[in-house]
Amino acid sequence: MKIVDLQSEYKVVDTRNVSFSIRIGDAQIGSSIVFLDDKEMARGDVADLSLGKGTKIKNKSLKVKSVVTDVNDMTNKTSITYIFKGGVLDQSFSSNATVDENGDSIIYRGIFALS
Repeated sequence: MKIVDLQSEYKVVDTRNVSFSIRIGDAQIGSSIVFLDDKEMARGDVADLSLGKGTKIKNKSLKVKSVVTDVNDMTNKTSITYIFKGGVLDQSFSSNATVDENGDSIIYRGIFALS
């Protein structure tokens, strides 16, 4: 199974609450698990997950593992977008990959340093 890794940084604001969402693209399906450092924060579909105020999450790491499965007969392309809101800027990060055969899955891993 293919693995796609993405590492980046998201700048938080001390007084603002940060939320996190995951969007699976290309009419495919997927499921995710989200950790803030070693604490599990969410599993399954992730939409508007509250991570906490900047002062509480600053200098922590948000780790995401998603499995995206090709169910769209029109394409073997898959993609994932990680969406942060509430920091210095609302920001999204995307990854994409193509499965080798219909019905295959890809593991997407994202690691975000919250600073």
